[in-house]
Amino acid sequence: MRCARCAATERSEANLHYHGLVASRATEVFLQSLKRCLANPGFLDDFYVRFIGSSEEVAEKFRGVDMKHQARMLEDSLYVVAVAVQGGEGSPARDALPRLAELHSRRGLDIRPELYDLWIGCLVETARAHDPEFSPEAESAWRETLAVGADYMRQRY
Repeated sequence: MRCARCAATERSEANLHYHGLVASRATEVFLQSLKRCLANPGFLDDFYVRFIGSSEEVAEKFRGVDMKHQARMLEDSLYVVAVAVQGGEGSPARDALPRLAELHSRRGLDIRPELYDLWIGCLVETARAHDPEFSPEAESAWRETLAVGADYMRQRY
């Protein structure tokens, strides 16, 4: 179903609709929590231990991967998603999502759509462990913000 704003501008249904999906307050809370998590040097490593340990399929996807490089890519991607949720058409963050989606699609790394819920769950649990101010509001903000990126990837699998 297309929103009225997109219908008015004749956008394709294949486009992801960012506006209105995540309130600016939720994105702000997500970014504040992410900043606190990243202030702890173990956050990204702990996430990958949790995520890789969550599924044999996930573990297989990361065999032989340079995890230091992967952690940097994840950090960048988390910011890209948060900024893309807020950014207008043509913003650098919004423009980065198609490349990320193609990389993770069946034509690239072949990350099945079902794995994104596991990814979000592992990120939220790791944030809970590393953000001293983690709260129900922060959890909702993480889930809402990451769901936009995950849905974008699923749609382009």
